[in-house]
Amino acid sequence: MPDDPPPLSGAPTHRVGNHNVPEDWPVTGEASRSFLEKLRGGFYATYMAGDIVLDIGYRGSVDNPSPVLPHAIGIDIDYPGYDGSRLPFEHGTVDTVYSSHMLEHAADYVATIRDWHRVLRVGGFIVCVVPHQFLYEKRWRLPSRWNGDHKRFYTPASLLREFEVALPPNTYRVRHVRDQDSGYLYDVGPEEHAGGGYEIELVIEKRAAPSWTLAGTPPCEPGRDMNAIWFDAAIRGAVDEILRRRPGLWRSALSRLARFLSPGRTMRACADEARAEGRWERAARFYADALIEQPGSAVLWGRVAEALEHAEYREEAAFARRRASELRRAAP
Repeated sequence: MPDDPPPLSGAPTHRVGNHNVPEDWPVTGEASRSFLEKLRGGFYATYMAGDIVLDIGYRGSVDNPSPVLPHAIGIDIDYPGYDGSRLPFEHGTVDTVYSSHMLEHAADYVATIRDWHRVLRVGGFIVCVVPHQFLYEKRWRLPSRWNGDHKRFYTPASLLREFEVALPPNTYRVRHVRDQDSGYLYDVGPEEHAGGGYEIELVIEKRAAPSWTLAGTPPCEPGRDMNAIWFDAAIRGAVDEILRRRPGLWRSALSRLARFLSPGRTMRACADEARAEGRWERAARFYADALIEQPGSAVLWGRVAEALEHAEYREEAAFARRRASELRRAAP
């Protein structure tokens, strides 16, 4: 890691992990509003003390941006290997993913949150800051009066809900959530831009998933395909176990979950229909179910791999492709 920069004007410094952060660090954008409070109060030392800290979307609309901390890596669309969706970092290699006023611009929040979670090490943190619907937007519905690129409004409940939808249960814990309204000008109405703090702060910690899954049938959430929830909570967990060389869990997990099949329809028919519609997580779920009856089918393993690949579960897809290849080679 490079040496920490000295204070620009003899300002006090604060220890953040292995790094000295000066109070006059020229942080830019929305993060500058609460920078000193977080630095002096220990927020950065608690959640952003690791050596590998990513500041996602740090550039914003600033001409000469600085990441939130001197040791943070500023990531924006011009960062080598970053396509705006998938980060060019290996699984489990990042200490903190920090994102300030970025998630509301993401077209696919599920893919974005999942990728942040993917690159985190176990015990690492996602620090997500978004504008507050009631404080910043000050209106009920889109479009935003202040930024036409905002794709969603957030309250603390809706922000937490997006993380619940995106991530499998018990792979994370909420460590901090707060309305940041320091100095907010409550007398300023909806026709004028907000003054002071107008954000929601959320911190989650990545945890290793337990060996068990939730009992019962997952609820059908409004606006989300039930099979996507099922896929996250069950299939992906089962495949993760396969990758840990415990293949016995594969068949048992699928057998337990086969009851979710639509009555009167075959698993393969449901899978083929979802594949034709480009509903890849749903297709993966049904092709995997079909493997209960035909675990030695190279064709089905290939279809599972195809669906997983399109759904961007690359490690799981690679396993399924290897299994399909093994079965083809073993065929008489």
